[in-house]
Amino acid sequence: MKIYRILILGVLLMSCIPVASQQAQGTILVDVGHSSQNIQNILNDLARVLEINFYEVEFSRTIGYLDPYDVLVIAAPTVPYSEEEQDAIHKFVLDGGGLFLMGESGILSSKNIEDFNEVAGYYGISFQRDVVIDPENNLVLDKPYTEIPIITHFADHYVTRNISTIFFISGCSMRLSRMARPLSWGNVDTYGDILSEVYGFGGGNYEPSLEKKGEDLILMAYTESGRGRIIAIGDTSLFRGRTAAGSLWEKNPLDYFDHKRLALNIFDWLSVKTKMNRISELMDEGKALLEQGNYVEAQVVLEEVKEISQKTRDPFTMRQAFELLNRAENGLKANELFEEGKKSLEELNCEEASSYFNEALTIYDGLGNTEKVNECMALLAECGDTTAMIYNASMLLEEGQQLLEEGSYAQAKENIEEARSLYKQVEATEKVAECDILLEQIQQLQGEEESTEIAQRNRTILAGLLLITTVIIIILILWRRSRPPKEIISPHPPGYPEQSR
Repeated sequence: MKIYRILILGVLLMSCIPVASQQAQGTILVDVGHSSQNIQNILNDLARVLEINFYEVEFSRTIGYLDPYDVLVIAAPTVPYSEEEQDAIHKFVLDGGGLFLMGESGILSSKNIEDFNEVAGYYGISFQRDVVIDPENNLVLDKPYTEIPIITHFADHYVTRNISTIFFISGCSMRLSRMARPLSWGNVDTYGDILSEVYGFGGGNYEPSLEKKGEDLILMAYTESGRGRIIAIGDTSLFRGRTAAGSLWEKNPLDYFDHKRLALNIFDWLSVKTKMNRISELMDEGKALLEQGNYVEAQVVLEEVKEISQKTRDPFTMRQAFELLNRAENGLKANELFEEGKKSLEELNCEEASSYFNEALTIYDGLGNTEKVNECMALLAECGDTTAMIYNASMLLEEGQQLLEEGSYAQAKENIEEARSLYKQVEATEKVAECDILLEQIQQLQGEEESTEIAQRNRTILAGLLLITTVIIIILILWRRSRPPKEIISPHPPGYPEQSR
């Protein structure tokens, strides 16, 4: 019971992890509007496998707007593509989209094959109207099925890595022009039976003048166009789920041999657009971390760039990732040397410390890490390195002059005094004199500034007193005016007549 509880707890914890934390691998559009078959039912189990592996899969009857997608899947089409649709497909591929073309025998009539090859032929691929047969090496269900040949021959390619065995289920073959390359071909006894329509599956004999056999029988191919990639395979059934395959199957055809791995490899190789966008984001992040001198995090980010760029097989990206990763590794090495130098300095082993600091300094300088260069120089100066002392003094003097121009006299004085001390230790008389001149100038400016501040303070006090006096006078005037006039009392008694002139 405890084990079950632990397992249940583990599942619950996993379910709490947000899917957003996983990077989307690509967005796939499956065209279901150009086939008489129920393509969604046929490829539904494949779609679930892809979604589990962080792909987004959409089934659609229209393919007019392809920009948001990484991969377009066309499976056993029986309805021709219009010129506008073909133009949209070709533009999508040129702009970096992936195209997965899936043929099928029995479904595609001669006319259907011609229509399909209008799209596929643009990329040097031509699907054939045949059935791939192998009378010797085939799958046994309730009986041996010659139209389900077991395939074991593959080219060395990213798509076929870790792939050793697959089978076709009534699939067709392809012919290629020079622009396309084979990924898989038949066994010694495998051939494309073009007479199957007359005699039934496996009913015809191999016709050397008409049919391909063995390594000439191409079953899967690839090519590239613009920035996009194309994979073609002569079968859809090897990727079916059991519900779409029939009752003879003990399990999904998708779960046999290396079918599932092949499907993931195909979509991994085709979905370039999302990967290139992700690479661009990570590259910017890695560069920013390198500029900040954060080499540990930069290495982690750039390792991911390297891994993704290996999938895209884009030489420029791979080279850029390698160069940036090399910078991160150099930065880490410089950090180690720097720390070793500090340890040696603490142990008062200045000779060894200087060796470490000088080596780290060279690397930091190559990386453009000014902050670390200055730190190395400061510590070298502590070790008595004359060059480092002069360098530090020059930096301090330069900063002091800048602060002086900005009016930060106290900080400028501190920097220049420190620079003067270093110059004096290395007996740089002229530089000591230059520092003295600047210190006198600072003293004079500080005095003038102090006098100005005192005068300004006195003017402020005087203005304040004047303002207060003015306010008091105004208050007194207003108070005086607001008083009622005094009544004038006559010196004569009432009724006393006024004297005439």
